[in-house]
Amino acid sequence: MIDWSAVEIDDEHIAALRSLLQGDPGASEKYASGTDDAAASGYTMVIYSAFAVAVRRRFSPKYTHAQLARYVADLRISLGADASQINPRVAESMMRAALGDETLKDHEPYGADLSTMVVAELAILDDLAQGAELDDLLNEAADHAHRWLAAERAKQAAGVAADG
Repeated sequence: MIDWSAVEIDDEHIAALRSLLQGDPGASEKYASGTDDAAASGYTMVIYSAFAVAVRRRFSPKYTHAQLARYVADLRISLGADASQINPRVAESMMRAALGDETLKDHEPYGADLSTMVVAELAILDDLAQGAELDDLLNEAADHAHRWLAAERAKQAAGVAADG
C-alpha cells in the first residue's frame, strides 16, 4: 500500500514530463531515478494526469465511442510497424475512463498487463501533446495531479481514522 503522505508532485516531476514530451532521449533516466514507491507514484500521477488532460482537451465534452475507435485506429496506422504495440481495446478503454465514461464496464488493467497500458498511455499522450501548448498542458496536468494526490491522501486519512 502506498503511503500517500510521502508522495510529492514537484518541479522535478513536471520537468521529467516535459523532457518526455519533447522527445529527450534521457527522459527515461529521469523516471528511472524514482526508485522508491513514493517517487514512482509521483511520476505515475503526473503522466496519467497529462494523459487525462490531453484526452479531455481533444474529446470533451461530447464524443462517441466510434470517434475514440477511429482515433486509436488512425494512431495505430501512423505508427506503421509499431502499430501492434497498441492494444486497441486497452487504448479505447483508458480514454473512456479518462473521460469519465460511466458506461465503461471494464476496469484497469482492461485484460492486459501494466506494460500494455503504459505503452498505450504514452503513445496517446505523445500524439495528443503534439501541437498543444506544452506549458499549458503541463500546468493543467500538474493541477490535476495535485488534486488527485489530495484526494488519495484524504481517502487514506479517512481509512486510518476509521481503522483507529
